[in-house]
Amino acid sequence: MPQRLHRHPTELPPDNAPSLREIFFFRFYGWENPAEYTSFPPPSYIPEGYTLYDLQIATVWNETYGHYTTVGETLRYVRNDTIQNASTTDMTLLGISWSKYGYNPHTRDQIVTREPKPVDIRGYPGRIYETESDRLIAWAVAGNATYYVRGSLDRDELIRVARSIVC
Repeated sequence: MPQRLHRHPTELPPDNAPSLREIFFFRFYGWENPAEYTSFPPPSYIPEGYTLYDLQIATVWNETYGHYTTVGETLRYVRNDTIQNASTTDMTLLGISWSKYGYNPHTRDQIVTREPKPVDIRGYPGRIYETESDRLIAWAVAGNATYYVRGSLDRDELIRVARSIVC
């Protein structure tokens, strides 16, 4: 079972989401199956050299039911040759996420300052944002869930990861 590391409050994008949430972090140690812990199917393809690192679960307080409701999750994989770095900011990460409220990149996110290109993800229209060092693929599915895959992989590898998610 993954270890619960910590939680902290943060803000969701203000357009259509509740303003307060909690984020829970679970650290994996290599033997766990991420499908046992996520609300979405993890990708069936992860490039060689990457290891499952952690799961972030975003929640909002549901006044009606008196408990937290999950509104998004991110599985993060780390490239093995960077896993010994002191912090995740120094690691090379591959993130696979879903969100109930869609992908709404923050204005500080430099990747979305570029014009996206269309990409097909298992029959769903998506967009791929690219910089010299980072790529983000975002696509929406029925039920208003948005999925995205982000990392420094080349374009074809990132698309292969995205297409391996059955949503």
